[in-house]
Amino acid sequence: MGVQDVQDHVPVQCDFEIFGQVQGCGFTKHCRDNCIALGIKGWVKNSKQGTIMGKMQGAKADVNKM
Repeated sequence: MGVQDVQDHVPVQCDFEIFGQVQGCGFTKHCRDNCIALGIKGWVKNSKQGTIMGKMQGAKADVNKM
């Protein structure tokens, strides 16, 4: 196992907010489904400002895939 392999498994946390026309197109469900498939924990929701907000925690490589 090399240095890059170890770094890819370091746990990280990411807060995010997605802007644009993202509500009403299934993006929240898509994000949630992808996180579940990758084993990422956290939450995602539609905001009152018309954006999508969330927080995810998982292995660095998996969070980067999102």
